[in-house]
Amino acid sequence: MTVNTTAAPTEPAMEPQRTRRAPARFRDVLPEPPVPRTAPWPQLPTVYLMVTNPLKTAMNNFGLFRQYLFHPSYDPDSFVNPSDLSNLAGTRDAPPPPVSKATNRKPPWPFANMSVWRLMDWMNTGGKSKSEGEVDRLVNGVLKAPDFRTEDLRKFSAHHENECLDIADKTNYLEDGFQVTSITIKVPTGKSDNLLAPRTYSVPGLHYRKILNVIKAVFQDPLSHQFHLTPFSLMHQSPITGEEQRVYGELYNSDEFIKEHKRVQNLSPPAPDDPMCKLEKVIAALMFWSDATHLANFGTAKLWPIYLFFGNLSKYIRSRPSSGACNHLAYIPSVCILNI
Repeated sequence: MTVNTTAAPTEPAMEPQRTRRAPARFRDVLPEPPVPRTAPWPQLPTVYLMVTNPLKTAMNNFGLFRQYLFHPSYDPDSFVNPSDLSNLAGTRDAPPPPVSKATNRKPPWPFANMSVWRLMDWMNTGGKSKSEGEVDRLVNGVLKAPDFRTEDLRKFSAHHENECLDIADKTNYLEDGFQVTSITIKVPTGKSDNLLAPRTYSVPGLHYRKILNVIKAVFQDPLSHQFHLTPFSLMHQSPITGEEQRVYGELYNSDEFIKEHKRVQNLSPPAPDDPMCKLEKVIAALMFWSDATHLANFGTAKLWPIYLFFGNLSKYIRSRPSSGACNHLAYIPSVCILNI
């Protein structure tokens, strides 16, 4: 008899599977790399830091004061002459001249020499528009110039020289930055069915100056010293109730001017040609007008000029014809449209 000595395979014992974890105090949190960007990041709001430097001035006798968001670097009203604020200043009685104690004060008293005496006598007599600054400019810029010679003034006449200047200005007015070009305009047919497209016409003879050139020339003019470059809110406080009220009168007092000035100070990008520029950023407020101007007392000759004014200048100065605040920007030619 044959006996099979091979033992039958036995099934392993079915023990439950357990996950072995160390206690919390023995577990380390391993570093994790950043999550790859598989979806667009949420758009976060942009926060701007609006920096201001407010200033409140003292009140004047009328209860008016100013409120600035930024300290002004220059205030043209600090140099206003009282005679510029009223046309009655020159009509008041002048104080009597002081009584002289000496009777032998002959020229050049009280100056060092006759040259200074004659110059000061010219300044203090005649017209009232000769200031000390203008006299200094006359001496330093004219009389002390190395090419100035009194022999050239033997037949001098200011009227004659002004006539020569007027003639030169009339013949060379196009050299003052003006350019000539032709423009195209579209004139509608006026038909009710609108089947015909507007016709295009070429209009030659448009004289114009570039606005940037005009801005540069104006800011180099002495009149720019009267420009308000930092806007402010003009306020009035009642002497009875103490209530403050806003006063409007100039363009540089308006809310839009203040808002735009604030935006330029905080949000304007740096200059492309000078990213590290630290110069003051200001606003040039441009104001445009246009109306037909007759060129002669008789006849129908006319043209349409475009005027450019600057709102940085007070309206009391800007509205005076003698201030020179008006800048000619363009001359629109007149056209004659025939019936279509």
